[in-house]
Amino acid sequence: MQIILSILFAVLLPSTVNTTTGEEYGPTLTMDDNTLYFVGLNREEPNMTEDIFVSHRDRKTGEWSTARVVPGLSSPHRNEAPTSVSGDGRTMLVFVEGRMCFSVRGPQGWSEPRPLPRHLQLGNWQADAMITADGKALIFAANYPDENEEKPSLNIFVSERTEQGWGIPYSIGPTINTAGMERSPFLHPDMKTLYFSSDREGTLGELDVWVSRRLADSCWNCWSEPENLGPEINTTGRDCWYKISADGKTAYYAQKNGRRHDIYCVELPEDKRPEPITVLARNEAVAINNLLFETASDVIMPSSLPELKRIAQFIQTYGFAVRLAGHTDNIGKAEDNKDLSQRRAESVKRQLVAFGCDAEKIRAFGYGDTKPVADNATEEGRQANRRVEITIQ
Repeated sequence: MQIILSILFAVLLPSTVNTTTGEEYGPTLTMDDNTLYFVGLNREEPNMTEDIFVSHRDRKTGEWSTARVVPGLSSPHRNEAPTSVSGDGRTMLVFVEGRMCFSVRGPQGWSEPRPLPRHLQLGNWQADAMITADGKALIFAANYPDENEEKPSLNIFVSERTEQGWGIPYSIGPTINTAGMERSPFLHPDMKTLYFSSDREGTLGELDVWVSRRLADSCWNCWSEPENLGPEINTTGRDCWYKISADGKTAYYAQKNGRRHDIYCVELPEDKRPEPITVLARNEAVAINNLLFETASDVIMPSSLPELKRIAQFIQTYGFAVRLAGHTDNIGKAEDNKDLSQRRAESVKRQLVAFGCDAEKIRAFGYGDTKPVADNATEEGRQANRRVEITIQ
């Protein structure tokens, strides 16, 4: 089924995810975009309260598996919803009866959700919590007054991680929060682009999705003026629970189809996308995006440093070991290409170490032109072959 949103097409996820009898909403993706957690309601007995379901995407076919309820995270007597999954896939933040909780995945599956510390539980209702990709901040919505409000409204707050644990939450700032309703924050792994739902002035329906960009990586209350995603995305109804794929191209969300919610996906307009990032996946080699060297050199261009810093923060947060592999096109002598690829991989290692990574956990190799991923007969192909790949282990 397709719903035409202006020139965009919203695609209903298949019957392996959506049902004809129940409701599906609150989609939450893992970092590799291949595992989808969501809320299921009235899908089948005894699913009469909100429960957490999971579906896996086949890497080769792109098809979603038949969704199953997640043991340990779901109870027939409580309302539960997934709100985010950590970058390493081992920790999930969970909404349980109006409180923020967390669950840890072990050899036997997900643990029983436990509440986050009391000082994070602002007001009588908190939800939509997520931990940023670098693991250093918690962003969530709460029915609690902003610093400029006399009465509570639904606002977005942030807590920063310290050596002692999560700090006291504070408002994400008046550029985002209004006297109305702000909820469902999603900060893309680029650590800059924030999507959230609001009924602020300019909203087309009950709730619209807006986008704002962080103006500096040293503050959490400095944001650009939010932009409405427009009628191509927003409807006259309640647009909420938007999650953006790691490559920044696709939004997953819930939309009412008659009386029921179902989960859809839609391709985002280019001007509303986050910055492209390197999507890291365990035991999978991926080329580092935005990595440029001076011509025929191992000197990293300054424009590449923000992406390497983001990767370094991710590695440090989860303690990963890393394998780097340098590659070149086939122009020049094979021995020279192998040497250059080795030096470039080692240059990336030095930069990651400079950003705080453990040198003992990083290995660097050079393969020259022996492992092309594209045809060297074209400039586009040669450019694709000139790369440094990273594998987290």
